[in-house]
Amino acid sequence: MILINRESASHWYLPDGTPYHEVVRADGNGMRPVTLRDARKSNAYPSVTNILGVLAKPGLDAWKQEQAILAALTLPKQDDEPIDAFARRVVQDMSVQVRSAADLGSTVHAAIEVYLQTGELPENPDILRLFDPVRLWIDEEIDRVALVEAVAVHSEFGFAGRIDLVAKLKCSGTWAVIDFKTQKMKPDKKGIYQASFYETWPLQLMAYFQALKHMGECSRKLEDLCSVVINSVEPTPVQVLVWPREEHTAYWQAFQSARELWCFTKDYRPQSLPETAQAA
Repeated sequence: MILINRESASHWYLPDGTPYHEVVRADGNGMRPVTLRDARKSNAYPSVTNILGVLAKPGLDAWKQEQAILAALTLPKQDDEPIDAFARRVVQDMSVQVRSAADLGSTVHAAIEVYLQTGELPENPDILRLFDPVRLWIDEEIDRVALVEAVAVHSEFGFAGRIDLVAKLKCSGTWAVIDFKTQKMKPDKKGIYQASFYETWPLQLMAYFQALKHMGECSRKLEDLCSVVINSVEPTPVQVLVWPREEHTAYWQAFQSARELWCFTKDYRPQSLPETAQAA
């Protein structure tokens, strides 16, 4: 039994890097998400996160299960409500929590983009409260900024993605591809908040790294991959991990394997544009 039919939001890009996330509905009334069928017609490239969606994410799945259990425990059951109807409401309530977390992450990312480009702080006091720790990290640890919210395309392997930040780190003096994550951190027994760093994160960063090298868009010598985790519950210091350089080759190989699996399961392999078309 399927309680709610939901189509996952998959991001796509045209081969020239233009975002291709929505198309006009057939009746002309509004927009709808791009589907695999649309992508085939336009030779659209899947996003990096789209590709990595073929991999299991136990941590994320466990969090979603927790939201479902909490919804089932806290949502009042209506009198004479059939169990199927109650289950549907539980799934809907869980979906609200998942969307809320995604919306918060998008808002914090937007605040980071604005701050890096203009130095302006978010006006919303709730967002500013959570944003302040990452602002402190940026001020203390970022030496120079090369790219902010830039789209990188790898035409040879047919994928693209939007990179949060490429910057020079003060601690190492190296240029890094940086990705910001918001996460609901929980304190341990000592009251210390600990972030979880997931195994797909360096694969995502390495895909961006390789796309930038392929495009030749970033003249800086890229050396590092960096994940920065922001607590979405309390304004605690951000937690940072620079992924081991000796694992870069393994990360790239793993991403390529995920891409092959994605192409197989979708029965779709985007084609590269001719060199003359790419240069036009």
